[in-house]
Amino acid sequence: MTGKIRKSLSLFFAVLGMAAELGFSDSSGAAPVLSLADCLAIAETNHPNVAGAAAQTAAQRGRLAQSAAADRLEVSGSVSASRSGTNYDESANYSIGATTSIKVFDANRNKYLVDAQRITLSAVEEEGRSTLLDVRTDVKSSYMTLSLNMEIANQRLESVRAFEHHLEQAKGFYQVGSKPWYDVTKAEVDLGNAQLSLVEAKADIETAKFSLLNVMGIGQHEEFDIAPVSFDIPSSLQEFQTSEILANLALDNRPDYRAAALKILAGRATLSAEARASSPNVSLTGGYNSGGDDVFDLEKAWNVGLRMSVPIVDGGAAKARLDMARGQLASLAASQEKLRQDIMLEVRKALTDLTKARERIRISELTLVSAEENRKMAVGRYETGVGDSLEVTDALLSFADAQLANRQAYYDLQLALIGLEKAIGKELRKD
Repeated sequence: MTGKIRKSLSLFFAVLGMAAELGFSDSSGAAPVLSLADCLAIAETNHPNVAGAAAQTAAQRGRLAQSAAADRLEVSGSVSASRSGTNYDESANYSIGATTSIKVFDANRNKYLVDAQRITLSAVEEEGRSTLLDVRTDVKSSYMTLSLNMEIANQRLESVRAFEHHLEQAKGFYQVGSKPWYDVTKAEVDLGNAQLSLVEAKADIETAKFSLLNVMGIGQHEEFDIAPVSFDIPSSLQEFQTSEILANLALDNRPDYRAAALKILAGRATLSAEARASSPNVSLTGGYNSGGDDVFDLEKAWNVGLRMSVPIVDGGAAKARLDMARGQLASLAASQEKLRQDIMLEVRKALTDLTKARERIRISELTLVSAEENRKMAVGRYETGVGDSLEVTDALLSFADAQLANRQAYYDLQLALIGLEKAIGKELRKD
């Protein structure tokens, strides 16, 4: 097992232990229970994309330091010793010295390059925040999907029990001669279908668990359960009633949009630097040297001076770099506009999804009430010998579908809320 896997698993079990200490699991050997906050904490510490974003930030800090070093004092030292000779003569040479230089004028070219790197660092930090937001969104969505699949499995189990009860009734009626054998065989088929649906629902739970572990940055499956999901809608959402308000909020809060704006500023600074590529470069230089053929009697020398260099012919390299900087700046501006349009669309779609989910909840509540009444009537009619098996089957299936649609609507609302939070770049509730 690699060190990375050991580290991931140790973090995973540490959070599971924390969850147990908080009372999410008992001492009966049951699987530990993770809350959504636990899953988010694991992902923020362990997800490779988050680690990669941190590494990108560190690398950009190094580039900034490298650019800034060009304007600082440079000192270098040297020591040498050599001997040479022929059959008739032998000589030695020793030297020790130091040279120094510092830039005193370059038309602020390097200043603009440093500004570009500093702004780029801010952009990379914003991209890191965007990566973290994406990871948190994936964890929330996967957590909701797992929770929904667990509810579906519970509903499928209830359906199996309902069809088992119906099968027992059919057998009893057949034994006393009030119902045909067809009712028994149909009840067995219905029960088999319900059992198959339960098996599929349990398989979906395992798949959803793997998916949640994956977005948490855990590559190895471990048994765990999750805490119940809260379906509360944050009160702060009431402040944002229109897509225009949400769109403006997104442009203010989205870290990827802020990163795009910073990249344009960095591009402008780079363009300013490249526009000064043909300017004179003046440096103050100095040196000290001691040398001779006797290590104990070296001759000393020093020098101080100004050095100026001016590009005369560079084969068009400076112009090419300037044209490239202009093109990159135009490309960054186009990318920012494309991102702005995508954000507008994303916000409107998220708001529409939220509205539709609320309406589906209202309709599904009405449908569920109707389906439950129909189920009670069908089962009651069959128990009194008036109804038939087909009527009971249809009623049970309709009730099961209504239950699923109702739960799905509530989860759709939560997923729509998660999508809205991602669209505006702002988490409206504390998980």
